[in-house]
Amino acid sequence: MAQKKNAIIVGSIAALVLAATAAVFMFWQREPEGLVVGISNLPDSLNPVLEQNLQGMNANELVFDGLANFEVDAASGKLNAELALADSISQDPATKTTYTAVLKDVKWHDGTPVTAADVAYSFAAYMAPENKSPKRDYLNSFISSVKAQDAKTVIIEFRKPIPEFRAIPVLTFKIIPENYKGNKLSTNLRAGEKERAFATAPVGTGPFVFDTWEIGKWVTFKANPSYLRHPPATSSLVLRRVLDPVIRLNEFREARINLILETSPADRPMVEKMGGVQFSSFMPYAFYQVAINSKNPAFASATARYALSAAVDRKALVPGVTDRDDLTIVNDGAFPSDLFSRNFAEYNVPPFGATHPYDAATAVSLAEKSGLKGRTAVLLFPDSLGDLGQKMADSLVAQYAKIGLTVEAKRTGDQVFNRLVFNEKKYDLALVYAEGFDNLYSDMGKWYRSNGPLNVTGVADPSLDALFQTWDNTVVATDWIKVTRDLQTKIGTLQPSVPLVSLKKDVYSRAINNIVIASDNPFLSVEAWAQ
Repeated sequence: MAQKKNAIIVGSIAALVLAATAAVFMFWQREPEGLVVGISNLPDSLNPVLEQNLQGMNANELVFDGLANFEVDAASGKLNAELALADSISQDPATKTTYTAVLKDVKWHDGTPVTAADVAYSFAAYMAPENKSPKRDYLNSFISSVKAQDAKTVIIEFRKPIPEFRAIPVLTFKIIPENYKGNKLSTNLRAGEKERAFATAPVGTGPFVFDTWEIGKWVTFKANPSYLRHPPATSSLVLRRVLDPVIRLNEFREARINLILETSPADRPMVEKMGGVQFSSFMPYAFYQVAINSKNPAFASATARYALSAAVDRKALVPGVTDRDDLTIVNDGAFPSDLFSRNFAEYNVPPFGATHPYDAATAVSLAEKSGLKGRTAVLLFPDSLGDLGQKMADSLVAQYAKIGLTVEAKRTGDQVFNRLVFNEKKYDLALVYAEGFDNLYSDMGKWYRSNGPLNVTGVADPSLDALFQTWDNTVVATDWIKVTRDLQTKIGTLQPSVPLVSLKKDVYSRAINNIVIASDNPFLSVEAWAQ
């Protein structure tokens, strides 16, 4: 009887183990195959209208198009705005504010046609206050209305006369469908179940179609065979989350990841030894600067702020990086020094003159004259700047010591940094990475206008505001260049911040052909990538 009982118990345990194994097998998912991109975090949303993390913004390029798209020229590596959903975009020569876009015959990923109503709906969604779209203020500053004239014709009314070379980049905002899975979407994309569902399983027109999302692990995409340019060269793409950068590099070494987007200049010597690695470097539309809190009595005078700028040897900030001309643009003013050469090479425009360049003797004199000598300050910088930020901060501390200013470098979490610097404005000095610009730095006013949402320095000047207004209204390229130069000079006389450098970024790849990277969004050439 005991033996029979034991047999029953053993059989029951075996059954339980078998059931558990079956359950594990049922819920276990094989890691997807395809071209694998290693990233630190998965997108928090795939809705381009709403606020997104960096990974979400990059992924927009896989799924969506605008009337125009930024594209990378494979030969020159330069970034250009080219027509996408629009077959043509023309300006009314009389008003110079009205543009007419005629759509191509393009279908959404679900097979339904793209219409002018979708374009008008998309603009309305960006403008809806409930969505708190980060693109709202930018688009609203240029465009007053977007209307569907008929199924294929869109009328865009700009607020001011604007030349084509400035209008087309504005029209790169991503278009989303008015109807989703047979239901009309509300312009309030946070409102209902279907609107929220769109953010995690979207329908677009881009080179890749959303496929699956395994929370915390990966997001997968399938090639769109009818993409408007040409079908992607790779059949599937995987965004795989690998949080730890050391593990991410090891997975890359072991060929389990094909491409790494988030890199540090400090890693390059090690990666170069791996062999078979392609380095795609690009100069982002971004820059490092030291924001100065002018509400601090020590920095209230422009003379003190001049001293802070003249004290910094920008090339010496990070030896091996900022002293390399092939990696670094040294900026002596608010606008990056290569603005004209990158965008108007054919005009042979002379570069900007330096406003308050490095001059050790002048810096010492100005520090003493302004009362800056003998004072103390705290330089904040966020965790996201990593080892590079630490080296920059340490160098700034050493350089400011030479003019008699004692600075403590303090690293903080990004949320704390953003709260202290951008919200409460309770800081002395802050090492800031300013990014998210278009190729013309069209929204630079956010940082320097008196009421600019990113003006954290407290420096306000009505004449600078008026000059920004003139800049926004200027439509002829040669005139725009002149006003931009005037802006550079005017900001320099106020010196609200210390301009530092712009640095090239690296993308590491292996076993992928046809990669061309020209901006912070690595997926602009994704349809050409081939394994």
